[in-house]
Amino acid sequence: MDVPGFALVTGAASGIGRACARGFAQEGSAGIALLDLNADALKTVKEEIEAEFGKDRKIELLTYPINVANEEQVVKVVNEAAAKFGRLDYVVNAAGIAIKHQGGAAFAKTEDWQRVLDVNINGTFYVLRAAAQIMLKQEPILSAIDGRPLQRGSIVNFGSIQGVVGITLSTAYTTTKHAVIGLTRTASEDYANQGLRINAICPGYTETPMTTKNPEVLKAMKERVSTAVPMQRMGRPKEIADGVLYLAGGRSSFVTGSALMVDGGYTSR
Repeated sequence: MDVPGFALVTGAASGIGRACARGFAQEGSAGIALLDLNADALKTVKEEIEAEFGKDRKIELLTYPINVANEEQVVKVVNEAAAKFGRLDYVVNAAGIAIKHQGGAAFAKTEDWQRVLDVNINGTFYVLRAAAQIMLKQEPILSAIDGRPLQRGSIVNFGSIQGVVGITLSTAYTTTKHAVIGLTRTASEDYANQGLRINAICPGYTETPMTTKNPEVLKAMKERVSTAVPMQRMGRPKEIADGVLYLAGGRSSFVTGSALMVDGGYTSR
């Protein structure tokens, strides 16, 4: 995937974020900063990566228990990670939450609405902004593949299939994912000629703790998948992470402002 540099991943303690962190390690990244609210789970992921990928080479791993909705924390941590690494090459905005609003938009609670917006769009923006300020000042890195000019940095935001379609009882989440794609497209235009690439990944139904911890939700989701997803299965975190690493690394050196659907064909219908 051509990701030899230093990565920062939010939401790294579980699900797709964890798969992304492991993917960077597997593909040879020099260092990875792991960010998540869950300090214990972060420690576990760090130990997993060290045990599985750190035997034959040194991987610099940093862990930061952080709420991405806290602007001051984000600025501090992103700058600290970049200072320790010496640069920041890839940022993955995987942190996110979802809430079902019983009764739909008419009955959505303001506190639920605000909580989802704070994490999914404000948090994404805070991380993007802090990282972009660092990346724009650093020298580009060259591809490990063929020496093609690469980038000062690459940011991958997490959209969703719900960034391009609407799904019932998901007012706040769907709104934020549309917003993330908008943020991605406008920010990519700002810096496309300065060596900073910004893209979005849009997962479909995926087997993660957020989607599988509730048996009733999982049952309903599988029923939906059987009728609405042409491949008739849910995605796996590693399959989404593969798309993320493609967008982050040198294989996508001429790609910016895109929203890559990794959804088993859901949005093709």
